Amino acid sequence: MKKYTILLLVIASFAMSCTEDKLSVHEFTDQQIAAKNLAGDWGAAFNIVAPDIESADAIRLLTLLFTVDEEGNPDKFLSDGSLSTFGNKTGSWAWANSTTTTDVVLTEVGPISSFTISYSDNIDTITILFNAVNAAGRGDAIGSYQVSFQRL
Repeated sequence: MKKYTILLLVIASFAMSCTEDKLSVHEFTDQQIAAKNLAGDWGAAFNIVAPDIESADAIRLLTLLFTVDEEGNPDKFLSDGSLSTFGNKTGSWAWANSTTTTDVVLTEVGPISSFTISYSDNIDTITILFNAVNAAGRGDAIGSYQVSFQRL
């Protein structure tokens, strides 16, 4: 009987040491959740709205890669397939302010340095909106763009 009493005391003390207040629970912010959902490869551009047909054709092969750090915050950004929009460069991305989950700013990438994301009902489609100041030196490619991407 002593063995069972000692065993019960050991189990009870272990159970008490695992109470909820002693466990560290990390709650993610809305921005960290959105960044984690955005992380990955995006491409297969569709529903392209551009100032002219030539500029729309130039971004059909555009692919984007978003990464996050170990805490779920925005980290690296890589684009490929459209030199005139993001310069096929690796840079970094961040949220434009401390509350947004739609407005993105880029560094070390260009000529586009910011855009707005809208999310579809499912997590596999995003749409980005951006304004081109001057794409590949063509004056007629200046204007507003809207491009939808699928998760690759």
